[in-house]
Amino acid sequence: MLGEICQFFAIDSSNFPSNDHIIIGNRSCQSDFLVHFFLNLCEKQNRPVVFLGLSQSFGHYNSVGQKLGNNLGSARDERKSLVFLESLFDFSESIASSSTFRSTTAPNPFVELLKGDSTTLLKSINASLETLAQIQTGILSAPVVIIDDLSVLLSAGVAPECLLLFVNSLHELVTSPRIKGSLIISLHLDKEDEKAEELWAYLTHLSTVKVQVTDLASGYCRDVHGEMHAEWRDSHDKPRKSITRHTQFKLSDKNISLFAPGMSAAVL
Repeated sequence: MLGEICQFFAIDSSNFPSNDHIIIGNRSCQSDFLVHFFLNLCEKQNRPVVFLGLSQSFGHYNSVGQKLGNNLGSARDERKSLVFLESLFDFSESIASSSTFRSTTAPNPFVELLKGDSTTLLKSINASLETLAQIQTGILSAPVVIIDDLSVLLSAGVAPECLLLFVNSLHELVTSPRIKGSLIISLHLDKEDEKAEELWAYLTHLSTVKVQVTDLASGYCRDVHGEMHAEWRDSHDKPRKSITRHTQFKLSDKNISLFAPGMSAAVL
């Protein structure tokens, strides 16, 4: 899995690029493999990762990681190269607590986010990056922040304007000269969801790599599960010529096969 996707993205499997902002738009029900790919690639390289898990629990990501030959539990608890912010449960609790009048000693970042203020969540991510920097002293690899998936916040009622400000501030933090890291954000898209489409349009302008995963345009096929389109974009931080690539894919339990469009007999 790692080899074929690394080749498609022209990524050195031993050296993840720094100062990239990768945005993944999922228009397929079988599109989550890219988040698992980037997370496990970073861990195989012992690259510091802050993971904001909004759609699944840590157990889910660890289970997939083990199928790919990687122990995320060890990365989190022993090597200390992974900080996993268990945001799925925190966010669920914040929705419940926002409807009551409980007072807490510390502000809940997701309650604040629902109110339109992303400052507390940004501070939490920054504190995690600082913790990784202290533990990983002597390791030159720049950190990676991964968010899966941003559309959960949108569906839960966070205003698009608040998410735009949050992502813009997070981008400035992660790619700053102090950190020189990379940011990877995934979100699910639906053409009927205007707010999600507007958010996607803004995020693609901010990104250096834009990826869309879709179902086959020709409809369901047992042997080819979808298509992936990637565009490397020019940006202020990474000036370069725009490049696009397109591939079809088939998923199995522990692997993925990529085909050039039209090369699979199943869709000829």
